[in-house]
Amino acid sequence: MRNSESGFTFLEMLLVLSIMAILTVIILPVGDRWIKETTEQEALQAFVVAIYDLQAYSMAHNIATRLEFKNAGTEYITYASARELARSSFPEGMRYESSAVTKIEFQGNGDIKKSGTATVFAKRGNFDIRFQFLRGRVIVYE
Repeated sequence: MRNSESGFTFLEMLLVLSIMAILTVIILPVGDRWIKETTEQEALQAFVVAIYDLQAYSMAHNIATRLEFKNAGTEYITYASARELARSSFPEGMRYESSAVTKIEFQGNGDIKKSGTATVFAKRGNFDIRFQFLRGRVIVYE
């Protein structure tokens, strides 16, 4: 009689598990860094979109709007007159800072009230944001 059992030996299983553990130790830090960079880039894009949306709201409703920063620049709130429209925050480690542009304001026709440069500090680098006169172009420099 022949015993025809099939399967893996204990040594083969240990070898496979050790290879998987080594690959996990190598891949996790790379994936984590990529996720953080992607999150920061998306947060910066969402911030710029919030500014454009606020300007469009000003032009569509012919009222003054503003974007203010709270919690040391980690959170921003958009207002139309005295009414809050939206509230957002940057991911951990990101913040807005500027001595010249402490809040972003649009007139009823969509013109920006005060131009200037601000910086968004992030873990992967700083981004300079320039607010230009009139129809308020927003330019982001890395």
